[in-house]
Amino acid sequence: LREHHDTVVAVLDDIEEEAAEVLRNLAEHLCVTRPEWFVREGDHIVNRRRDERWPLTPSAEGHWTLHPLDIAGRLVQEDLALLVNREGRPVFGGGSVCFPNRWDLTSKLGRTMAEVHAPVDRLNEQLQDPIDSFFGRLSADKPFWRLGWGVLDTDDPYQPMDGTASVPPALPDVGDPTTGDRLFLRVERETLRRFPETDCVLFTIRTYIRPLSHLVERPEDARRLADALSELPDDVRDYKRTTELTAAAVHWLSEVGANEAHSTGGR
Repeated sequence: LREHHDTVVAVLDDIEEEAAEVLRNLAEHLCVTRPEWFVREGDHIVNRRRDERWPLTPSAEGHWTLHPLDIAGRLVQEDLALLVNREGRPVFGGGSVCFPNRWDLTSKLGRTMAEVHAPVDRLNEQLQDPIDSFFGRLSADKPFWRLGWGVLDTDDPYQPMDGTASVPPALPDVGDPTTGDRLFLRVERETLRRFPETDCVLFTIRTYIRPLSHLVERPEDARRLADALSELPDDVRDYKRTTELTAAAVHWLSEVGANEAHSTGGR
């Protein structure tokens, strides 16, 4: 946020009302569930651990010192993306995304969810109707969560597409015994919740990264990941940006799985 604010925070001009509803609800939740960290003082929320104080309402003149979605993103570990209704469909209204997984925040603004996946024709065609149906059924009292995954050549969670990310090290060759320490499984726990007043939907992303070597003691999971990587269609593999590392990752993961199979007599 200090060094790359314009990369990790971007919003449409007209989403303050939706973002303010998210901020109010988030502040209330934090003050109730983490009272040792957060306290409400008038129209502000105070983070006791970080000695920070943030407004929950605009000034008397109607101005925010920071955009309310920016403030919300500073209160929690999760990245936040806000979907707002425009012309009867949810579109990407903005986000505070400190750990982008090789995508560009600003280029998604104003797009429908199907358009966000437009780089992969297969996903765009397959997801258009299910996405519209899902958001039509998502209610304020029933939040939803899912897991997304990928394999990367770095454990740095900050991976934007604007050239500000650190350059990853060289990829391991197929059969390199250090592959497990040089390639990383990135898992994102994602939630979606609709807010009743403005009918917006908040998309949260909590990122976890572990080296593939973390799976040495979990050979069955290593085999499953190898199979999943092998079975990805080429365009989806490109979308996940795993094409160049797939061969090395699959070889290493398969060896981990094979070692377990041998130790159990081929079970």
